[in-house]
Amino acid sequence: MFFFISAPETKQGQTISATSSARYGRSDAPTRAALLLLAFIACAWLLPGIFDHGPWKQDETYTFGIIHHMLVSGDYLVPTNAGQPFMEKPPLYYWTAVLFAKAFHPLLGYHDGARLASVFYNLITLFFVARIAQMIWNERSILSVPVLGTLALFAGSPGMIKHAHDMFTDVALVCGGAMATYGLLAIARNEKRGTPALAAALWFGLGVGITEMTKGLFVPLTFAATAMCVGALVRECRTWSYWKMVGIAVLVSLPFFVVWPALLAQHSVPLFMEWFWDNNVGRFFGFSVAKLGSDNDQAVILRALSGFALPGSVLALLALATGDWRRIGQPHIALPLAFAAISLAVLQSSATARQLYLLPILLPLIMVGAHAVPRLPDWLHIVWDWFARIGFGLISAVIWATYVVSTMSPQYHHWIAYFGKWLPLGFVTPFQPLAVAGAAAMTACWLWALNKFKLGGKWRGAFSWFAGITLMWGLAYTLLLPWGDFGKSYEYVYGRLDDKISHAWKAGDCMASENLGESEAPMLYYYTGILHQPIDGINQTACNWVILQTPGLAPLPEGDWTPFWEGSRDGDDAQVLKVYRRSEPAPKS
Repeated sequence: MFFFISAPETKQGQTISATSSARYGRSDAPTRAALLLLAFIACAWLLPGIFDHGPWKQDETYTFGIIHHMLVSGDYLVPTNAGQPFMEKPPLYYWTAVLFAKAFHPLLGYHDGARLASVFYNLITLFFVARIAQMIWNERSILSVPVLGTLALFAGSPGMIKHAHDMFTDVALVCGGAMATYGLLAIARNEKRGTPALAAALWFGLGVGITEMTKGLFVPLTFAATAMCVGALVRECRTWSYWKMVGIAVLVSLPFFVVWPALLAQHSVPLFMEWFWDNNVGRFFGFSVAKLGSDNDQAVILRALSGFALPGSVLALLALATGDWRRIGQPHIALPLAFAAISLAVLQSSATARQLYLLPILLPLIMVGAHAVPRLPDWLHIVWDWFARIGFGLISAVIWATYVVSTMSPQYHHWIAYFGKWLPLGFVTPFQPLAVAGAAAMTACWLWALNKFKLGGKWRGAFSWFAGITLMWGLAYTLLLPWGDFGKSYEYVYGRLDDKISHAWKAGDCMASENLGESEAPMLYYYTGILHQPIDGINQTACNWVILQTPGLAPLPEGDWTPFWEGSRDGDDAQVLKVYRRSEPAPKS
């Protein structure tokens, strides 16, 4: 986001391409160059972390388990993870991932192809964030400095850059949220201008529908409450025309709320109730937490706002403190403020909460906080810029140094012993020319851009922050990706099991399981082709094989069982997988 000529002299409403044209006397070439650079930056942000690694715990493993089940079974109605119904979330993201996995196979492995669904949804998200930024800044071009700065704030949020590259439903949830936010903001702005447009209602309804079909009812209900708040706070929206547009949006979203739930209920009422009652209602009130897990430690929201949601959370507070609370009657303040306040209040009181639940709130925080950026004193922009340069620059240097050491013999790995908390120190990172070339290119571009940030004027800190965090992410997920995959993927541990068991497995054999987690079970199926059969007791099965997941040392199970194999992800001694074989054939029942 650093391809402008001179932001300080750019007038309100003037685009970067217009400024460039005035300087160079041409209209098309500077714009094409700027768009080409924008595309390169988008690739640098979007692609590292998408390819060349297996599904990683915690969320990718069960997500891909559901996708894999759809691929091999053709059953798209009931989300199923390693043979067991998994009713946490509706299946829109899974369906999309199946399409990408099939389209790019065998060019890409199924898991890499499925992860392209996240790229697809991220592209749509960034498009609608740009459209929202154009509205709140009254800019016609995406190449205007405030629009690019707002995009940089959003894409540079630690929570966004981390989870945007994950293969899980929340990526599509953020996409639907951005689309719905754009639609509702457009409805409200059109009412202020007296020019209601059907397209705004269509986008609002479609976005809300997507949020329902990716994560359930929380975000759609929050949008419903937000629409009511906007109707009350914005004077021009207290009209029949506004509510007619909202009503049309409801009709547009209705198929998302009706078709799949109705088909699910027709297929199985208990599964429908598990999704609707246990996973939507029960997780909030707490009566299903003991069964489903994932509680709320009451401090998770504060931790997320102080790290996960930066810099939007701090900027939003600054914007409100410097007077934006007085503009609550304006749509671009009323909408994001209402959505963020309602979401935070509900999540804080919910029995279940994780930091990633704040992903849909990042955009509203940026919408409010972006208005604080032009008001900050010049010295603060300089401090922000240099903080990002030095901080992310040092981290990037550490990543390069860590990579160099990790390619050396393990006898030198004591220099990077700190990373042994998460990754196996015995692993020697292979030299990958393409990854090194990509990392070198990103580093060179960042070094070149250091002299350009000051041209961003009031937005130099935002651009510097975005560039630094993008470089950090890009280096980690090019240079250190093989090391991370070796420690976090189940491909290697189950590959060792497959090598050994393939010679002993007989036609008609089955494998029971005890305490096998929702992440470990689907990876067993994906990498070995063995579909487990959960049991409550090791002797309550007719299978000649059983796999146990234990926290470490465990006594030999009672009965005619002999140890066959034991393994774990390298460095993960807390979760050990043990396979036992029955000494004698199971009695025929």
